[in-house]
Amino acid sequence: MMEVVGYVGTAGAATMWLPQAYRALRHRHDAETLSALSRASYTIAVLFNVLLVCYGWLEHARPVVLAGFVNLLCATVILATITGSARRHRADQPADERADQRAGRRAGPR
Repeated sequence: MMEVVGYVGTAGAATMWLPQAYRALRHRHDAETLSALSRASYTIAVLFNVLLVCYGWLEHARPVVLAGFVNLLCATVILATITGSARRHRADQPADERADQRAGRRAGPR
């Protein structure tokens, strides 16, 4: 019975990340949309899901390993998408606009 509860929890935990991963992939070329996602949050999610998978593996808890692995996969996809989009966006900006952003100035006509 407890294992059934574990697998039901796994299904919920695993599916909660899927809509966000899908949205990140769908908007991967829209840096403005992806800027609403926190790179720090997804970095933390990746780290903690690695720990969750390791814990589940060591405890022989298949539901925990499965949930952790799916969450890790989704969080990694989201993090890679956010990072790639930000990198492409910076590369597309003119050098003077990037310098203005680093200095905290608004870009535009002077």
